[in-house]
Amino acid sequence: MRKLIRLSVIVATILVLITSITGRVNAAPAAKAKWTVMVYMSGDNNLEDYIVKDLELELAPTGSSANVQVVALADRGPGYDISRGDWQTTKLYHVTQGMIADSASAVADWGERDMGDKQTLIDFVTWSKANYPADHYVLYFWGHGWNWHPGYVMADDTNAGTLDLDELKAAIPSLGFIDVVGYDGCNMESIEVLYAWRGHATAVSASQEYVGWNGIEYDVVLAQLAANPAMTADQVAIATSQSASTDKTWAAVAVDARFTTLITAVDQWSIALKNGLAANRKKYDRAFGATQNFWQAPMDKDLYDMANEINNNVTDATIKAKSQAVMSAVNGVVLNEHHVNGYPDAHGITIYYVSSAAGKDANYTYYRTKVDFALQTGWDEFIDAYAK
Repeated sequence: MRKLIRLSVIVATILVLITSITGRVNAAPAAKAKWTVMVYMSGDNNLEDYIVKDLELELAPTGSSANVQVVALADRGPGYDISRGDWQTTKLYHVTQGMIADSASAVADWGERDMGDKQTLIDFVTWSKANYPADHYVLYFWGHGWNWHPGYVMADDTNAGTLDLDELKAAIPSLGFIDVVGYDGCNMESIEVLYAWRGHATAVSASQEYVGWNGIEYDVVLAQLAANPAMTADQVAIATSQSASTDKTWAAVAVDARFTTLITAVDQWSIALKNGLAANRKKYDRAFGATQNFWQAPMDKDLYDMANEINNNVTDATIKAKSQAVMSAVNGVVLNEHHVNGYPDAHGITIYYVSSAAGKDANYTYYRTKVDFALQTGWDEFIDAYAK
């Protein structure tokens, strides 16, 4: 009898904890699907006007099915949009076909949650996987972004929070494997962000540049998944990249075992560049000056084009070989890439660059102390030596 009482108390405690996170307890998880698509929508900011639009016009036209489940965690705030009852909290949706994005359609209301807090992300993915298990998972980040730079990604105005790269790194082990990661936010396809997902995902789809209002066209991707739920992770990442047809750049990049070749190549290239700095500084200056960069982000350089410009400007055989290895490795991981004519030398992946000592600001310090790509490769040592 005591054991039964203790068991009842334990079960009741668990239910209280689950309810405190989700707002309700599901009777049982759905049958296992082929794919579960999770959309993390940080709209407690000037993007709020697009939360309801994307839920209703892009996610709901296809909605969920036995093979493809679609869930979204959507946060709104005051001041930008009063549609659908002007709800301003963080709501959890199991997106069904034709769903209206109002309070009644939400499966839970999580109250005011900080979308820039790693625990909110962990709670969302944990809930999604528990309630809508699948063979494969897609996680889309919908909101503001600027690759590894602190203070931008998934900005939440009410809570003044952002999901900085060191916080994402801390969250990733708790998320479990994610087959495809997509960033519907600006300037996210950088080697620093890709490095954070290596081994934890198959591919990442994002833009090197500013993302317009359309960004990822979820209705296009979901329609393809519904028609062919046997799509591979590479195919879903490519479909995501191709759907963003109105943006200036977009790419899908493999971050599984294929990505290791690129990291090794960049590390060895960095060492060669540093060793040859004294003899080639002016040639580096010309190469970096000619490398493709992006609107309002001169420190974000296209990795392939940078290696290509170095290769074209130096005569040192070792540096040229290491530059060519980087270009080859980029080609080996970029699954799909498109860009407008204004960015002729975009190839899908950016890398951080500092041109002088004046650029060694707080962001530079964060880069060298918090960003794993910098900590685990020789790139930051090279740019530190170069930017004198």
